[in-house]
Amino acid sequence: MKPIYLAAIISFVSGFLGYIILQFWIRPILGYQKIKNKVALTIKYYCKSKNNKDIGEKIKLQMKEKEWGKANRQNSVELSASYNENLPNWYKMLLDSRGESPIDASKHLMILSNTRNYGHMEKHMKEIKNYLKIK
Repeated sequence: MKPIYLAAIISFVSGFLGYIILQFWIRPILGYQKIKNKVALTIKYYCKSKNNKDIGEKIKLQMKEKEWGKANRQNSVELSASYNENLPNWYKMLLDSRGESPIDASKHLMILSNTRNYGHMEKHMKEIKNYLKIK
């Protein structure tokens, strides 16, 4: 076999494997990380705004307009869909070994979206941080 044919076969196989790895492993994992970071930023923004009175008033207005609940419901659905439909099984096992549970975090996000008591909100935010291993 000529070296040019061997190089063509090797480049085709490596390109094919690279595409498979990118499409079915890297993109779903990065999508999950993006949703996880969005949840973390939402929770951190709320915690910081509670201490600041001006921003705290804006949060109260947003809660009245149900933007806070809508964002949490959307994050909950995206998190559970990403985990159930997109992530490869080996990454799910890795998350389990780390102690991360996106499904349980999704449940608490859904509860958080319907909660109006600040004490209950803090409890559920702590649970979400615990399940997603957010610091």
